[in-house]
Amino acid sequence: MPLWLFLMLFGLSGAVAGGWVAFNVRGAADAMKAFQQRSHELSALAAGTFTPPPNRVTRIGLRPYAAAVGLAGLVLVLAGVAELLTGG
Repeated sequence: MPLWLFLMLFGLSGAVAGGWVAFNVRGAADAMKAFQQRSHELSALAAGTFTPPPNRVTRIGLRPYAAAVGLAGLVLVLAGVAELLTGG
């Protein structure tokens, strides 16, 4: 498999997945946040402690991280295009 094709496919998957969550297509970010909240509630119930979760994702949200993944995917796609055009 040529390098440009790998970069384009890998970047395209990251750009689509990141954009899907970042723009909240069909409620993807909301569903992931609800799943994360329910998971934390169940683990807190099992452990017997009800402290808030200490990770950054719950404080900031999923959408900024997904936007970063989407931008990184676009960079990989552009790198694949540059590799294809230069014939490297």
